[in-house]
Amino acid sequence: MKRILKLLLVLAAVATLMTFASCAREEPPPPPPPPAVTPAPPPAPPADGPVEVAPGDPRLARHGLDENLRFIEPVTIRAQVWCRSNDRVPVYAEGYWARWVQARMLEEHNVIVEFENTPRWPDHDHIVMLLGAGDAPDVSFGFHMGPFNAFRDMGGITDLAPYLAQYRDWLPNLYGAIGETLVYWNMDPDTGALYSIQARMVTDGRLNTFVREDWLHTLGIAPPTNMAQFEAMLVAFRDNAELLLGASADQMIPFRLSSDVGWTGDPIITSFIPDNISEREWFRYGFDDRRFMMPGIKEGVRILNRWYSDGLIWRDFPLYDLGDPFENDIIAMGIVGAFVGNWDFPFRANPGIITTMQEEVGPEANFIAVAPFHNQAGNIVMHMPPGTDRAIFFPSTNENVVASLLYLDFLGRVDTRTTLAFGYEGIHHVRLANGAFQALPADDVPDDMHIVSLRNFDLALLVNGVDLGDDEISALTVGLGYPGIEAERVAHARALGLDHARVFRRVQFPPISAEEGMATPLADLRNQIFAVTIAATSPEDFDATWDRMFEDYMAIGGRAIINERDRVWVEMYGNIYNRPGIEDWHWGF
Repeated sequence: MKRILKLLLVLAAVATLMTFASCAREEPPPPPPPPAVTPAPPPAPPADGPVEVAPGDPRLARHGLDENLRFIEPVTIRAQVWCRSNDRVPVYAEGYWARWVQARMLEEHNVIVEFENTPRWPDHDHIVMLLGAGDAPDVSFGFHMGPFNAFRDMGGITDLAPYLAQYRDWLPNLYGAIGETLVYWNMDPDTGALYSIQARMVTDGRLNTFVREDWLHTLGIAPPTNMAQFEAMLVAFRDNAELLLGASADQMIPFRLSSDVGWTGDPIITSFIPDNISEREWFRYGFDDRRFMMPGIKEGVRILNRWYSDGLIWRDFPLYDLGDPFENDIIAMGIVGAFVGNWDFPFRANPGIITTMQEEVGPEANFIAVAPFHNQAGNIVMHMPPGTDRAIFFPSTNENVVASLLYLDFLGRVDTRTTLAFGYEGIHHVRLANGAFQALPADDVPDDMHIVSLRNFDLALLVNGVDLGDDEISALTVGLGYPGIEAERVAHARALGLDHARVFRRVQFPPISAEEGMATPLADLRNQIFAVTIAATSPEDFDATWDRMFEDYMAIGGRAIINERDRVWVEMYGNIYNRPGIEDWHWGF
């Protein structure tokens, strides 16, 4: 146990430096010259054309633009792109799809796009560092604005509201891609300031629990439908390691928990959130996207503590940094019986969990999605966020706001989104007669043209997911998007999440002063609390250790955030717990 605690402290100190070393450069190199992009398939659905403006519009001369919104002299902007250190495309900012965007932006708007390679994990730290140095990309983003709010308060982030008001007619594709609501999702209701634009998530699910289907068959066990059955299944995996793994029995991992416990333990932990939690409580405790302050989660962590003590959880999970590939590699090795991940995670070509496992273990090796975790009311509840993705913002050092907005508009075009998401016909996909896209094996795609993240998520900022303008065709395309995986298996996993989804309505609130500067410190302490209370605490000492560490979390900022959020709720809605109409929205989408 002492070894684990010591390693936790060491890893916390070096994690960021290790990530930067693999993904970043001390000085960004000059961008590669944009190539002629061929073959360019006819886009489907039909492309949105460039916006045309009346030649006499005075805004054109002000910015040096022609009537096609093309700068007369080249303009340069810097845009953030994530790096995953993929073997086939080691530096995504220099890969084919980055060059494709560069070529198109140069052609359409005479804008030179230089990409800032940033590490995927931890996803905010690099941009925070650049903001502090006054060198953040002109187009930056993060999953939430908390880490950046201190810079906003110091005037370090651009208020986009006046620009959108003045140039809205130049941005039809930005508005068309994400909609009016998301454009203004983060607007301060008191001041009207807008420091970020909210990208859109096409919700197919959030998290699922996956279990080894072939192991269930070998042991004659039905897929678990409740917590007790799930635990009994893990025990059976542990106790039958020799049967299931043969000479590798000592490597058996019944349940893979990762260092991001709040994500990979979520369905278990959040099943203890009260079924009747109110809108007010969800907002009050909703600062942390890992649900850490929600009532009831202590009991979920207690379950994980007991499982760890009983040898049901991966012993070394605290020793690996967030996002370490080895956390997924062990699944593909075929030694993991169950795990939690993104709703479609094992189906994806990257990292290729199932396909790699079948190559290494055998064609019968497979995972199936299950939903066994009921709350105290007997309901399976998958708490999902509304259909939002990343927050996109411009630092105040951005000297080309209009060019940056035109970049977002270009990314919002239907032809841009479709090509980035699906690539080229005959190389990345085939188009079926019903209009659906069927993905081709990623191994057959030339390395440089490989799409590293699902549907080019790292580059295509505005829409995360499949949106072809037709729900049925989009759903079919989702099922056909995983070469080597049966579409029915994907559809089952998708249905599990959507059928049990609970989504709370938007609370549009002013900045919470207690949250400023606290996102990273509280997240670091949260992860330490998870690791210590699960892996370095005996079941007998769990209550004392959890209560002490949780109180530390509350004392350094958690309690102040909860109290201020509650005051804001009362100021906006009064001393009520649910706004009118709760019966019409509480479940589903």
